[in-house]
Amino acid sequence: MSANLSDYRAGVPPVALPDTGDPAFAARPRLLVLREALIRAAKQLRPARWNEPAVFFFDAKRQAELEAVRSAEPDRFAELTALIAAELPALLAHVEVRRLARALDGLKAAALAMAPHAAAANDLADLLTVPDDEVFLVVAPNERTGVRLHVRGAAGIAQLHRLLAETGLTYPSTPSLKGRGEKLGFQMFKPAALLPDGTLPVGLAGCEHWLWPTQALAAIPRVAGERVVLVGPATVRPALDVEPRFPEMSVESEVIQTLNPFQVTDVLSRLSGHPVPVTAPANATAVARAA
Repeated sequence: MSANLSDYRAGVPPVALPDTGDPAFAARPRLLVLREALIRAAKQLRPARWNEPAVFFFDAKRQAELEAVRSAEPDRFAELTALIAAELPALLAHVEVRRLARALDGLKAAALAMAPHAAAANDLADLLTVPDDEVFLVVAPNERTGVRLHVRGAAGIAQLHRLLAETGLTYPSTPSLKGRGEKLGFQMFKPAALLPDGTLPVGLAGCEHWLWPTQALAAIPRVAGERVVLVGPATVRPALDVEPRFPEMSVESEVIQTLNPFQVTDVLSRLSGHPVPVTAPANATAVARAA
């Protein structure tokens, strides 16, 4: 997590959200004010004359002196930080408010511009990139199985991993290399990992296409309007003990379609750009079945 939300909320009194039937309607005027504040703050940024990197001293004493001077500098964006902190409770609590914020022209772009310069703006930018109410097409190519999953409120790959484990479906898994019979679970891949025969690479092959638990959910690419992720046997155990980016945000998911082998084959053919066989290869792992 790039910043602890409580760090910059310290000293900011809790905001009482208006009790209305439409939280997005109530938030709109405030979000417009926030957008203008972000745009103003972005205009205050001064680009380096010669693209100089941030100063860093290898001498510990001189670096400590530099940090002491920096910490004494007034926060140029204190007002902006307070505005963002005031809106985060509504944004985290209501998907309708997040939808509105993403739809306001210029708000997301201004937050992204300020993200490297203010922790609060970075949190806002990350929140606005969360793929709320999107459909994720999850396919196990070797098993020719898959689901379409509607997801809301999840910000990271680790959260999607847990959601898939809760769908009641069994995904490909391989025994531990230690020979103790334990399972390593499954690995997530980007669609680019797909081999010409419609299967996934074995072992460390294709690791450049792995999706790591620490990555944002938005790292999953869109194909034809929906997020597409492939799953296969894991080579190493996924480290799922990752702190959620926004733990205050409620996570919901629903399986809206379970794909049969013919539908999966059609998906794989579109991803690979040529027809692939319907049946799974003889050396594939056990077919994943609905629980």
